[in-house]
Amino acid sequence: MNFRNLFTALFAVATLFACSNDDESPVPDAGGPKSISVSLAGMPGIQTRASEAGNFLTKDTINVNSVLINLTDASNSVVVSKTVNKDVAADSDWSKLTGTGEGSGLKFINVPQTVSKVYIYGNPGSAVVDNQVTTTLDQQQGSGVLYSGVDEDLTPIFAEPVEPDPTSGQTYTANVTIKPILARIQINRIYFTDKKEFTFTRLVGGKTEEAKVTWTDFTADLKGIYLNKFFNTYHDSTNVEDLYSNASAVNNIVEGKWLFNQPTPNDAAAYASYNNYSGGAYQTINMVPATGKSYAFNFFPGSVVPTIHLDLTNINVEGMQSTNTTAFNPSLANKARFANIVKYFKAPDVEMTAADFKPGTIYNMEVELIPMLDNDLENIQFNVLVHVTIAPWAEETITPGFDLDQ
Repeated sequence: MNFRNLFTALFAVATLFACSNDDESPVPDAGGPKSISVSLAGMPGIQTRASEAGNFLTKDTINVNSVLINLTDASNSVVVSKTVNKDVAADSDWSKLTGTGEGSGLKFINVPQTVSKVYIYGNPGSAVVDNQVTTTLDQQQGSGVLYSGVDEDLTPIFAEPVEPDPTSGQTYTANVTIKPILARIQINRIYFTDKKEFTFTRLVGGKTEEAKVTWTDFTADLKGIYLNKFFNTYHDSTNVEDLYSNASAVNNIVEGKWLFNQPTPNDAAAYASYNNYSGGAYQTINMVPATGKSYAFNFFPGSVVPTIHLDLTNINVEGMQSTNTTAFNPSLANKARFANIVKYFKAPDVEMTAADFKPGTIYNMEVELIPMLDNDLENIQFNVLVHVTIAPWAEETITPGFDLDQ
């Protein structure tokens, strides 16, 4: 089955960089050399790429096979650079870098006195040049996405000389935690609500009209899941570019493609949609992925909330009634096609903003569908109940809720 797949392991932009040193100590003004001991925290676990629905990731999922270490001056100009590949040998540079025991850390001997910061990039590939990151969303798929972190407060720990590496000056420590430059949404289940009622309000002629809507049964087939409103290009910790947003995009879902005109047509289906197009038609896909899998979307957090569109067919709503057809007309429900997830809640009645979506974070959610769907992407309505748990590094339950106003 040829699913169009987005897969990642996640995340970090503005809050991407982490420093664990609390003690401030100025770098000496003397022009002599110094030594720096670099330690990298939190590197357990390996995940492999999935061929269809992505592997379900958790806060402990980390897949970094190489790191680029840049020692820079105060202006972030690179003074010393070193690449370290993953190596399980006891005395390897990787073991020193990721070790947790006393005396662990990869030591840089006699570095220039101007060095004041340590940047580390996991799985850098060709994305990092002169300590600047330039990459696109399609390049940040699979299991080895780009991680990043920095220590901007080097702390001296002891005076030299220290055998077996005598130098003048002091040895400074850099303790760095790296996080993915991306965020990740994981849909773990899509299901039809069993509540079978909701209250809908609409402003009609300046007056608020309210209707209680009920039904006896609601079913549909899921043909595709599409990510909209995401940033395609990441440059550095303060800049994301090329917002992808198809306001009226029904015609942009073509023969398994998910087309964006930015500025020329670009097919983002490989990393921004799930569907199975075969035999000249879209086949039904499972609402619940296989065990250990999820419908996952990587994205660069930016100034907009990500939108997810569920493409539904064979929609069947039985026994639907409304107490006020001016506010809600049941005869329109069966004509719907899309369920558009446009809101997320981190607490009861606390809606998430774009700033709440952080790099280095997994957002797990279950989608509960009600029979109030939209038939176009241009007129997006708030019609999906979402439950989200945030991971990693902090787990939080996000309370689901409907916005039934229009």
